[in-house]
This record gives sequence, C-alpha cells and structure tokens, in this order.
Amino acid sequence: MGPTRRRSLLAALGASAVAGCLGDGPTDSTDGSATDATDPDPSADSGDDASDVDTLRLAAADGLPTDRPIRVHPRPLARLLEGGAATDGLVRTTDSILLTGRPPLVSGEQTVYLASTEIEDGAYALDIDGGLLYEWLLGATAVEDPPTDAEVVAVDDLADDRRTLAVEAIEGGRATVEPQTPLGTWARRAFVGSYVRYQGTVYRGRERQQTDAAFFSNEVWYVASVTPTDDTATDAPTLHLDPLPQEARRVVDDLLGDWASALDPVEADVSDLDERSRRALAETDRLLTHVAAFEVATA
Repeated sequence: MGPTRRRSLLAALGASAVAGCLGDGPTDSTDGSATDATDPDPSADSGDDASDVDTLRLAAADGLPTDRPIRVHPRPLARLLEGGAATDGLVRTTDSILLTGRPPLVSGEQTVYLASTEIEDGAYALDIDGGLLYEWLLGATAVEDPPTDAEVVAVDDLADDRRTLAVEAIEGGRATVEPQTPLGTWARRAFVGSYVRYQGTVYRGRERQQTDAAFFSNEVWYVASVTPTDDTATDAPTLHLDPLPQEARRVVDDLLGDWASALDPVEADVSDLDERSRRALAETDRLLTHVAAFEVATA
C-alpha cells in the first residue's frame, strides 16, 4: 500500500466510527533501540505546507483515545505489534518507561486497527500480558485438601527448567524468573495459583510478594499475540505504527522527559526542524507511550 493510500485509510478510520475491539511461539521481539535506521512515514510524500508549524504541544489524554488514530511512539512496542501480526506465535519485549512504577497502558484483550508500512493494515485481535518488569520470586504452599476438580501436575513430569524452578520454590529457595521469558510465561500461567505434587505432597504455587519491587521498577514487559480478525467494534482504537522522522522523535523524547517531571502539558519550538519532521508532527493527533497517551497540537 502506497503512502497516499495509507493516509487516506488513516483519515477514513479516524473520521468515522472506527470498527473493531493483548504454548510459547517461536518469535521474540526484544529490540529496545530508540530509533530506526530509516524513518518510513506516510507524511513524507505529502504536498501539505508545514512551514507555519512552529510549536509542538503535548498534553496527557485520559486513557486510550478511540476517536482519532494514535501513533505508537516507543519503537519496541510498535515492533512488538508488527512482529505479532507477522507470526502465529507469541512475541515479547521489554523497554524503559517515563514514570517509575507506572504499569503499561496497553494490556489485556481488545481489537484494534493497525496501520503500518511493515504489515497489512486492518483489524487485529490483541492478547497482551504486560506489567512492570522485575524478577518474580516464587514460593509454594502445602495443601492438604486441594479442590476435587483441581489439576495436579507431578513435578517430576515437568521439563528440566520448570522442574528446577518448581523445586526451588517448594523448598523455599530463591526461585526467581523474569515474567516475559518463556519460563516466566509458564510460571505465571501454570505454576502461580496452580497445583503440583512433589514427594507425595501437593503444593499450590504463588508469587512471593517483594516490598516495593513494582513501585521502583522503571521498565515494562509484554508477551503478546496479534491475530487478524473480522470482528469489529465501534470503539476500537487505530494504532499507527510507523515512526516519526528522527528529528521529530528527538524533540518528542525531550518533551516527554519534561512531562514526566511534573505531569503538566509541555511544549517546544520546532521551527528549526526540517519540513518533513514538522509535517509529520502536524499530521499526528495523538501519541501513545507505554504508560500514557497524549494529545498532540501544533501551531
């Protein structure tokens, strides 16, 4: 799909009531770099005059807006969604965040419209596990009478890495795992809150709470599947995954750092940016970061 056609699609999606509603797979996305070597952007070929764009203003929005397209700013998150759309398996990534202890805004199950030069535009069902990144510390509690319908898995039947982790948790050792890894995914989904049998005793796995571990975390993690869908809903957001030009990204990153210090609207002079960067900013209505969405205004 060419740039002009893509702009038309985004405009149509944003102007209408947008239709649509996050075993381990083989594909991981873990690149945390801030910029791409190239900056594909649908505004690059626009004939619009951006010479009168002098000021950029960012103000935090309430939740994830659905009335207009929103550009996904963190490249790891955009690549996660692109990678998930290109594979049948799970994709994973981690990244630093603006606000320490603030959980990711995009998680859970929903349908969105994705627009990108890297994938086919359309509706996708997201199934995203996500949270603040810190090492989970696991434990286990002996259970005399597990529920009659509970599935109890023998520890000896587990794969080596899972068995080692389960035994360490049962014996009270330092059983730690990062939640976004394949082993962490198993621990979150099949050990914590579930039942295992070890040396004749049934145990229920649990996460051992660590004081302020999440509060002081300055990273987030995601494990996601992204599946094309024909399902539609009127409140589905449209996520634009192509990056801003590098000069525009640098200004936005600086402004986001300023915003994080006080959480007030911020603005910057962008009159010295090249026309392509100013045009891209002028054509961006909303911006999504890991922990907040922003209204974008230019003047």
